[in-house]
Amino acid sequence: MMPTAHRRLLFLLLALLSITSIVFAAAIGSVSLSYDQWFAALVNPDSEFGELVWRLRLPRAAAAWTVGALLSLSGCLMQVLLRNPLADPYILGVSGGASFAALAGMTLGISAAVLPALAWAGALLSILIVFSLARGEGPWSRTRLLLTGVVTASGWAALISLLLTLGPDGSLRGMLFWLIGDLSYARLHPWAFILLITVFTVCFGMARSLN
Repeated sequence: MMPTAHRRLLFLLLALLSITSIVFAAAIGSVSLSYDQWFAALVNPDSEFGELVWRLRLPRAAAAWTVGALLSLSGCLMQVLLRNPLADPYILGVSGGASFAALAGMTLGISAAVLPALAWAGALLSILIVFSLARGEGPWSRTRLLLTGVVTASGWAALISLLLTLGPDGSLRGMLFWLIGDLSYARLHPWAFILLITVFTVCFGMARSLN
């Protein structure tokens, strides 16, 4: 087993590497930047490409980092609470429910501003369905809950395929981009970062009791 000091050092190095990736993500995009242009934009937001880096690429990269951190945190919590290394938002059907609700809204022409709320509602509905079906008779069973999640996720996947098949051609590209995680217009909302830090801090403090 890895010593505590080594685990802490590895955690620190991975955290620094993760944050550094946000900075380097500012160098990637449809507009090619040389190293000098990229570095000048980082240190001086008023430079030639400063607006491109600080108002477009860095916020988008920070949003992607926050979303990835929240997904990994939710997956870790599911694995810990269910005592199963296979548990995650995708296998348990949470992601499928969110995707179906959002794509249904896009098919009906609902405003893009409402899509996050629809996705949240779909995820909550999926959680309720999974826990209701998995309850059954007698005490809770982690295995039954996981298998119910797999079945529910397969059902959502079938419905998503149906929406993509029957959806209008004009919105099909946007639906596919949404499914793969399009971050073209992503911005980092302060509440998302605050939520990440708060939940991580609380869970880190409860790590021993959760494990």
